[in-house]
Amino acid sequence: MRILLAAKHAPHGSRPIGGVQSWCRTVANELTKRGHMVTTWGPEQGVPLGGFDLGIMANVNDTARAFAWCRKTLLVSHGIISAEEPQGENVVFTSEEIRDHWKGSGPVIRQPIDTAFWSPETVQRDYLTRFSYRAGLPFVITMAKAMGLSYRHVKNSSQEEARKTVRKSVCVLATGRAALEAMACDVPVVLCDHRGAYQQPLMHTVIKQAMLKNYSGRGGITPTPENVKKAVIDAVAVGGRREHIMQYHRVENIVDQLLEVAL
Repeated sequence: MRILLAAKHAPHGSRPIGGVQSWCRTVANELTKRGHMVTTWGPEQGVPLGGFDLGIMANVNDTARAFAWCRKTLLVSHGIISAEEPQGENVVFTSEEIRDHWKGSGPVIRQPIDTAFWSPETVQRDYLTRFSYRAGLPFVITMAKAMGLSYRHVKNSSQEEARKTVRKSVCVLATGRAALEAMACDVPVVLCDHRGAYQQPLMHTVIKQAMLKNYSGRGGITPTPENVKKAVIDAVAVGGRREHIMQYHRVENIVDQLLEVAL
């Protein structure tokens, strides 16, 4: 099939940042492996040539014109901010919180993670790593030093560079897809971030509960130097959570679910 993946921030657009573009890249790679012809598109890009058998869309207010190019469409709502508000009937949601927020009725199809790429490696671990393109949480730098760890902030790195740093981490602080990618590397993770554009710093320490909220940190607590340090110590004691990713987030399973709903 010819498949279009459209989003406000697409992998080959002018601002390829955030979880949605990473979602598109991951799904596109899996669809391509299966023999489909896949195009990713953002609203600042030119109109792609030819029509499409299927369009998998996000951010409908920015991508609405692409619906006319596709024989069938599926809208994926990734969040609770206005850019993610769904329209139409064929809609899926990446968490229960998002579905409830928009009063939707479609299925929950969770975040896809390429577990072949985001995978464990036996290396020496010396870092306390913040995996986020956002600022904030300045106390983590001092906390890392006090714990005898080197601080790293992965924010503008390639996937290969990010994976290398994550694999060398004693613990990773992240939310959303970054947290799941670190979990897939079997590295201890604390769900903690400062999404300053639309919410205060948040930390969530119960993975199964956080999953219902798309690993955003919402529903958690305000991070402080004291409780983040405790969360890091507790996460290291628990160890990696790759089994959680294999159960709920393997891209092969997620793409199967997307195609089943879409077709």
